Amino acid sequence: MKKQNHEPMATIEQDLKDILKDKTPLIVTQIEKEIISTIKYKTELANKNNITRTNAYLSFYLEYPEIHWAFLAHMVSRNGGYNMTDLKSSILSSILSPTQQVSLFHFLERANSLIFHDAYPQLLLYKKSIEDNISYFHLLPLFSVSTFMTPIWTFFFRNKLSSTFLTFALITNEQQYVEKHLMTLNHTKQAIFQNFMYMIQEVMGFTHVIFPYKKYTFLRKYSLSGIEVHNFQSVQTRINIGKKLYHILFSKQAYSSILDFANKHVHTGSRSDYWPHEYTSNQNQSKIFSPSLILSWENVKHHSPTYHDWYTNYSKVKYWRDKVKADFQDITKDVKRDLTLMKSIDKVQKMIN
Repeated sequence: MKKQNHEPMATIEQDLKDILKDKTPLIVTQIEKEIISTIKYKTELANKNNITRTNAYLSFYLEYPEIHWAFLAHMVSRNGGYNMTDLKSSILSSILSPTQQVSLFHFLERANSLIFHDAYPQLLLYKKSIEDNISYFHLLPLFSVSTFMTPIWTFFFRNKLSSTFLTFALITNEQQYVEKHLMTLNHTKQAIFQNFMYMIQEVMGFTHVIFPYKKYTFLRKYSLSGIEVHNFQSVQTRINIGKKLYHILFSKQAYSSILDFANKHVHTGSRSDYWPHEYTSNQNQSKIFSPSLILSWENVKHHSPTYHDWYTNYSKVKYWRDKVKADFQDITKDVKRDLTLMKSIDKVQKMIN
């Protein structure tokens, strides 16, 4: 049996340690300044709302399918949009007060926006590097991207290692970034987790991240794959969730049909995109009202966070390459069960009111 070559991995691990000590000043050429300016402009343009972000991820993936993370980001961002419009649905609008709806929306919107703000420049820098056949990844710090990603992208570009390798690094980076700039803030802990944790995890449907697949044409509905989510305030839990979702998304049982769904159904934020037999984006008492995002919430102007690199010690990423077992599973029945529960809660709430 041929001995497995671990040298590439040993090299990247050493590069990740070395960059923590690298204090070399960055000198930028005029051409590079123009590249930076263009990428920042395109990122801001596409970071308008959940719809524009979700579409940008898919467009990039279709052009560069070796960057698996972009498709994962697209599908997870679709779920983010569903969660945002759920707040205005015929069920949750009777359970949550207007103030609670706004607080939760801003939490979801900020998380969605932060990840895009950090990740999309990385994708565009990869695109430019491919086009010019030059590695521009030394410019990543100028987009306030963690130093963790510089050796990762550089190594991926030069050595064409597996897409899984890059996906795991991006999952780790984005969750650590959100942890640093949102999840650990006092406002988030007090206004969201302490006050709404039960509502978020047990009532609102946040317990499932769903990937529609295998459409039944005559019934106009899809089966659902994905996983049930709990304890998402833990950064390591979110990283593991991301890895599990990645394995499910690219499983042989689901990948082709999920991609087919993504291509055929423009993301509106309404759950009627995948289950029109249960949801409607129009007021219809026979179905659950699930409005489009554009009609639910106005665009939010975000301010970029002050740069604080989360990658300060190699111990933080010691296990970034570790695999997390996740077999494909159909969760359609579980989602239907939770939907039935939500309908019952809504019915009781309306009787009380």
